[in-house]
Amino acid sequence: MKAGRLRRRALSFLAGVFGCAAVAASSALALPQAKPEEAGFSAERLKRLDEHMQTMVDHGQIAGGVAVLARHGRVIHAKAFGTRELGGQPMPMDAIFRIRSETKPVTGVAMMILYERGLWKLDDPISKYVPEFANLRVASGVDAMGQPILTSISRPPTMRELMTHTAGFAYGIADDPSSPPDQAYYRAGVLQSGSLEELVRKVSDLPMFSEPGQLWRYSVAADIQGYIVEKLSGQSLPVFMEENIFAPLGMKDTAFYVPAEKMGRLAALYDGDPATGRLVPAVEGAWRDVSRPPAAPLGGGGLLSTAGDFARFAQMILNKGELEGGGFSGPSPWP
Repeated sequence: MKAGRLRRRALSFLAGVFGCAAVAASSALALPQAKPEEAGFSAERLKRLDEHMQTMVDHGQIAGGVAVLARHGRVIHAKAFGTRELGGQPMPMDAIFRIRSETKPVTGVAMMILYERGLWKLDDPISKYVPEFANLRVASGVDAMGQPILTSISRPPTMRELMTHTAGFAYGIADDPSSPPDQAYYRAGVLQSGSLEELVRKVSDLPMFSEPGQLWRYSVAADIQGYIVEKLSGQSLPVFMEENIFAPLGMKDTAFYVPAEKMGRLAALYDGDPATGRLVPAVEGAWRDVSRPPAAPLGGGGLLSTAGDFARFAQMILNKGELEGGGFSGPSPWP
């Protein structure tokens, strides 16, 4: 693979936190360590971080978690708390978490790799790559039956808008009657689609949340990006990410599912019982069975990862596309 950088112009994504893991444990990270004082921290005051995490476990807010502090590519502090599952073994530093929306910046990097290869442009209409979106409509109100009134959008959304959640799409995470577009997405099962092609077909028939470019709205934009990655690369999203991001960065535990040999490191998933306030096992539908590859790998929230793996990804972002002196993208279109 040819070395190269993801230029500043091609990267505007910030890596955040996921689950209870911030960055990663040095033992599972292969990043250098440093004493707190060497990086401008107080070892004594960092005890407050440990106390807070342990309090969350003691009060039953979480079963366990991993907290790590890193600065300038060096791990300053790392510790695991609680258990991987209630009543189970201690939380390992290399626990595998469902990273949910931290999938989005990974999908964004996949898109920018293809951007650097010259396969799409920021001001192209999305319909150039997703013809199903040629006749999108927006909800201009609701009729007497409470159904959305649909009218054609004034112009097609652009790839720039798709990358910044300003294209006008909805999400449908909840059955929200205050938002007819989101409710329509939810009831159509957009996020439970059997393939990314099916997801796109559903979205093409559903109301937009707004006209393109009018406002920022959290949406299925990253899931649509994942579909575009597949179309432009000729590979599935999981394969493209593995070959172009995970393998080059040494993210050995990041994928869209957890193989059998790693299931013992998967952090259990809990909800808060509204009646008692206690943690109760969360119910994931068959579409979220993380023990097998998903039918539709969602670029907006389908990945699982460890704190260590995600730290390497975050450090690459901070390094503007490089890690440990090596790039991982294709040739840059700029001199």
